[in-house]
Amino acid sequence: MCNTSGGHGAHAHGTLSQAEKALADLRNDLTEVLKMVNQYEYQKAIMSGVDFPAAGEVVHVLGHLLESQKEHAAVLIELIGKIDVTQRKMFEGNGEEHEHEHEQGHEHAGHKH
Repeated sequence: MCNTSGGHGAHAHGTLSQAEKALADLRNDLTEVLKMVNQYEYQKAIMSGVDFPAAGEVVHVLGHLLESQKEHAAVLIELIGKIDVTQRKMFEGNGEEHEHEHEQGHEHAGHKH
């Protein structure tokens, strides 16, 4: 049976390290922020086509909220990259070789993509 207690910093099979837990939380946060980006873009597009008092102000505020959420997404992506070297390499374009392997159906690490 696997040890899943992971006591005293141990990285037992089936448990997440502190860094992996932080990454999972940051990725969940990023998901929520990106959902807000989509929501604000949708609302801004809808509100841009309506005519009522203060509609322009609503569109203006939605634009600021949208910009703020995009900034939050960028910060989260940067934090994720600081913790996850593989992810950072993908953003830096250093994952191109790995992508090429996928296109060629290259087998690695005991499995085929």
